[in-house]
Amino acid sequence: MQPSLHLKQNISHYLIVIILILFTVLCSARLSEILMYNPDSADYVIMARGLINDLEYRQIYSPEEPFFTLRPPGMSLLLIPAALIAPYDVIMAKITVVITAVFMLVLFYGLMCRLEDSISDSDLKQGKRFHWPQLLLTLLIASNPYILLYSTLMMTEVPFIACTLAVLYLIARDSETISKQQLFLMTCLLIFLPLLRTIGISLVLAIGLWSITSRKRWPYLISVFCSLAVTGAWMLRNSARQSVSYSSVLMDEFKKVGVLGMMVSMVNRVLTHFEGLCQKIFPGMPGELPEYERVVLNDNFVLPGSQLIYLLVSLIIISVAVYGMLKKWSRGGAVSFYYLLLTFFILSVWPWLQLRFTLPLIPVLLAYLPSGISALGARATPFVVWGKRVLAGALILGCFILGITQISTDLRLVDANQKMISMGDSFYETEFPGHNFCNFVAAGNWIQKHSDPAARVLTRRTDTAISAHRFQQLAHLELFNAEELHQQIQSFSAKYLVCYDRNYVGAFKWYLLDSDPVYRLTPVYAEKGVMVIEVQPNYEGTVRHQYWREEESMEIARRAYEKNPDQFSCQIGYLEQLQAAQKYQEAIELIQELQKKQINDVRIVCLQGWAYVGIKQYEIALDEFRKASLMPNSKLHRGNIQRGYEYAQKMLEQKKDSDQGQKDAEPDKDLVIAGNYWKLARYEHAMKYVQKILESEVATEQDKDSARILQARLYLVNGHPDQALSGLKKISDTEHEDASTLVTMIQQEQFFNKLFEGQSRSPEFQNQRWDSETRDSLLKLAAIYQSEGVPGKALRLLGRAHEYDPDDSEVRKQLAKLQLFYNMLSHAEENYLILKQQFPDDQEIQDSLSKIEQIKTVPHF
Repeated sequence: MQPSLHLKQNISHYLIVIILILFTVLCSARLSEILMYNPDSADYVIMARGLINDLEYRQIYSPEEPFFTLRPPGMSLLLIPAALIAPYDVIMAKITVVITAVFMLVLFYGLMCRLEDSISDSDLKQGKRFHWPQLLLTLLIASNPYILLYSTLMMTEVPFIACTLAVLYLIARDSETISKQQLFLMTCLLIFLPLLRTIGISLVLAIGLWSITSRKRWPYLISVFCSLAVTGAWMLRNSARQSVSYSSVLMDEFKKVGVLGMMVSMVNRVLTHFEGLCQKIFPGMPGELPEYERVVLNDNFVLPGSQLIYLLVSLIIISVAVYGMLKKWSRGGAVSFYYLLLTFFILSVWPWLQLRFTLPLIPVLLAYLPSGISALGARATPFVVWGKRVLAGALILGCFILGITQISTDLRLVDANQKMISMGDSFYETEFPGHNFCNFVAAGNWIQKHSDPAARVLTRRTDTAISAHRFQQLAHLELFNAEELHQQIQSFSAKYLVCYDRNYVGAFKWYLLDSDPVYRLTPVYAEKGVMVIEVQPNYEGTVRHQYWREEESMEIARRAYEKNPDQFSCQIGYLEQLQAAQKYQEAIELIQELQKKQINDVRIVCLQGWAYVGIKQYEIALDEFRKASLMPNSKLHRGNIQRGYEYAQKMLEQKKDSDQGQKDAEPDKDLVIAGNYWKLARYEHAMKYVQKILESEVATEQDKDSARILQARLYLVNGHPDQALSGLKKISDTEHEDASTLVTMIQQEQFFNKLFEGQSRSPEFQNQRWDSETRDSLLKLAAIYQSEGVPGKALRLLGRAHEYDPDDSEVRKQLAKLQLFYNMLSHAEENYLILKQQFPDDQEIQDSLSKIEQIKTVPHF
């Protein structure tokens, strides 16, 4: 018997090794330098090196390098070996996660075997069998697309699962004595768990509850106290820094919604997380889109049947697993049960509602599933042997079918990654992949090679800093209008903007590439799904027709949707363009088709709400925004949901007032709309409404005068000063202040253009002197340029004036201000140093020099 038992054990070991090898091969085929979660993943990689260099947990890519308090440092600590071998290397960091994933599978299999070996002596005969239930469940876990996905991402899920299983493996021993080695390992693991993920405190508390009930387990309380002490020290450190932390966000959330709102939110979150847990048990279950959908191409496989069936089967599986925990109460079952309850309680109050948070519970539940099945089988004595065999056969068949669907999804994940690697840039042009295929690390490499070390970057993703090694600020560029973008650029002194490229039509206000009156936003890099835009002065203050075409975004979105009709990113991009084109009914019909396919997402519901606003069905819109506020990831879209809800509510109130629609005259409305389009730099739309006012028979002369002034500005921004001047002469109010200012600006501009053009031909052009009257006119013109929103023209004017008379201190001062405004640091510093010699007590000059020194600071990566 012994040789037979030994042989069977060897075969089990060989099979688990084969599973591990196949899993490692799949993970290797999934490796790339793409980071999916933003900014979490990049922060872990960057701050791992920061811990080595400075022994500090800081955001070294941010000016002043603030202490980081939002996410604990466990993942960065885990990545220190990788950071020592290959600093800032994403592939090496991901290999670290893959290694922890392999350990996780080994611990998962080992825990189930240890629980099986602890069965009573009457069941020792089971030891003669293969560990086939354990092998089957290990294979299911290894092939689960969620596990494959997170094993190849820079996230904490898989290392956290490995640590959790290690804790359960330690306490699942038969022996009740606790060795020093076991206590040391337990202490290290419990200290590290909350540093990996704050929710690890739930397992620490579970160990504490379990240990305190038996005197023999009291030594484990040492581990619990050490873990709580380290976690408390981390929280005190964050509190002392007075910056954003998980606890501060949680308190803010509670203050916003109150006690009743928090209770309702808790119930909703528990139900949502339960659904998320079921999705991890049955990947592809109908309902919320799975996380791995973001990194596959086109088709998203959905299991057949109703969602209710999978929820019920999942509930049965969870119930059997819990029963197994109860049967193994002293062998880790109690800890696992407490851990399950405490995790759901913490998730019910956690500010972020993300379905990935339940992934670590899956291996814990499945580890106790064989114990639950064995215990139920032992109690089912009335059933004949063939009945048990039929049930076992059904379970194996179900596992086989589920495994096939999982492996199919795994292969799709691998195929998409390999296509991205092999096809290069053509992959993005022909396959229209989702945002999570875009390589911001490659864009960072370009910035590092082609920019000054002090250049600053506004980027859509933190990944850029890994390779760029520049100060950067995370910015959702797709949300900014022209004015907001200018504020961001000016406040951060940004030299580059990094965003998704043109194939991602909603990634940027693309018309600003041509129509921004303040900056020339010029694409200098567009590869691997990412675009780098250089920020330069717009010296002419005019639009250009080089990088943007009105219909292009819709054409790209339609091509992407036709190529990948089942890909979520293509669906969203096309819906957004339908909204922008005000094709609201078409958008609603498409959303309804998607919902019939059981595709539900907070972004789709938000778009549906706005579409109903567009067709003035405000009651339905309010319902949609309410629904969106309760969905997973709603916190990420809270601003959009709130704006939509408030706007729909406001319009509904106005609709109830039957006279409201008649109160505002159409020309007044058109004038407001034209003005808004002007502020947004949508000049072609503004001109349409201006023409409508000028052609209106009910418009007053005052309305038409305002329209002519805006028309003149539109002519100027399009580079037609003569047409602008002609239109201004038609204004009935000859003393109109804005009209007089524009006329003065045009006339003075023509005067100085002729002056500089004539003088430039003269050998005595430089080192001349301005007379006071001409200089005053020049400075006045520069001030008008700035007030009209074209400071680039003022910069050009003052630059030419300074070249004409280099010794004029006032011209130099105004020129230096604009050079600093446009981040021309070397020129600004040179001028301010000369001014400092002339005016040593001028505080404004000293402040400007201090600002220049601050901007010139280089990050130490």
